[in-house]
Amino acid sequence: MIDHEGIYELTAEKYHADPCPTPSLSSSIARTLLASSPLHVWHDHPRLNPGHIREEEEKFDLGTAAHAYILQGESGCVIVEAKDWRTTGAKEARAAARATGRVAILAHRWQDVLKMAEAAARQLDNYEDSPQPFTNGKAEETLVWREGDVWCRARLDWLHADHRTVDDLKTTSASANPEAWSRTLFGAGADIQAAFYLRGLRAVFGIEGVFRFVVVENYAPYALSVIGLGPDALLLGEKKVLYAIEQWAWCLKSNRWPGYPTRTCWASLPAWEEARWVEREMQPVDDGRPIGDLLAGMGEMR
Repeated sequence: MIDHEGIYELTAEKYHADPCPTPSLSSSIARTLLASSPLHVWHDHPRLNPGHIREEEEKFDLGTAAHAYILQGESGCVIVEAKDWRTTGAKEARAAARATGRVAILAHRWQDVLKMAEAAARQLDNYEDSPQPFTNGKAEETLVWREGDVWCRARLDWLHADHRTVDDLKTTSASANPEAWSRTLFGAGADIQAAFYLRGLRAVFGIEGVFRFVVVENYAPYALSVIGLGPDALLLGEKKVLYAIEQWAWCLKSNRWPGYPTRTCWASLPAWEEARWVEREMQPVDDGRPIGDLLAGMGEMR
């Protein structure tokens, strides 16, 4: 058990089991708390619900394996000689790999992992800012700190040696174009993750750090971009984190883990939905009249 603030080298298994004196808050737990409910958090937390089993989705194997290979090299992966994961032998090999903190990948997908990693390395070699991502540092170290009575933990993909920059690797089946990915980051809680990790750097090292997402597409040509959050986005993320810490402290103290509201919730009309329909009303129907005129006529008939 870890009962002092600091930076530690832990296996993924020990990290996810939660090594802190009391059930601790991570950025993923904070994201679930804000996006869903305390009930969902209780269900997913290993210390609150010991019977919970973390599920790994097979569809993310390529991205997960590339993530492990880029950060840890081949030692982070296990190549399984099988056509798919349906056989008993393949399932057992996969479970054994996970038990040692490694990622299993089917042999016929291994070349895809190498191509993805090599493409990422070539693009990062041309990166113009300093420091270059994933250089002069360590992969997957764990920060542990306290926020009042709340213990917090964060597993960093890559922390540079001066402790001033954190790089977080994201693989995506969508687009790594900065403009496109920036539109999705808030829905994924990336602002919460960045603000949470930066709080950990301040608590442990007293440093105002920099957090960068390195986003790689998991399909050829495996295009890559490096995306940071501006001051306004980080400020919003910080507010969300502070609220999550407050909610977490209340749930722990009261031992209450409510789900969704127990009263009727009334949905209001979003501005974007109204605008979408107004635009559609301007479109003509079969007789050439706009839909809006047709609807107005139907109203007069009443």
